[in-house]
Amino acid sequence: MAGLNLLLTGKPGVGKTTLMERVVEKLRGSLRLAGFTTTEVRSPEGERLGFDIVTVEGKRSELARVGFHSSVRVGRYGVNLEAFERLALPELSRRDVDLIVIDEIGKMECASGSFRRAAEDALDAPVNVLATLGIRRLPFFQALKDRPDVEVVTLTVRNRDALVEELALRLHKDK
Repeated sequence: MAGLNLLLTGKPGVGKTTLMERVVEKLRGSLRLAGFTTTEVRSPEGERLGFDIVTVEGKRSELARVGFHSSVRVGRYGVNLEAFERLALPELSRRDVDLIVIDEIGKMECASGSFRRAAEDALDAPVNVLATLGIRRLPFFQALKDRPDVEVVTLTVRNRDALVEELALRLHKDK
């Protein structure tokens, strides 16, 4: 039996990653956590150079970079699937936790078939999942939204602050 599966969606820049980080901080110490968030990597001048994956325990690895040579490209970024999978897949396979955090199920991450399978397995598992989901109309994204065991929560500028407490309470209560 699957746990509580919450998928957060919303426009780019609305604060999905920030919300995830705030919920994780609120639950840290009271729940056993696994998973990861993604974070922008910027130059000293503020130019976005790419993205890193950061586990809830603080391990960090490259996800994508401008100038990274890869057969997988999203916009101007080359995706480092090997580094991403090395850090993300063990986190998603954990079943000794109360909550798996996945930020995000996006185009870069979904270039990995292993990641897509691991995300679906986590949603099937008897553990709660809190994930952010890209807004593109990709078949995999739609299939996740259509699952009967998933609740989709749309994040907006208006509800994002209140959702921190609401989601933390729901995830804590359902453990």
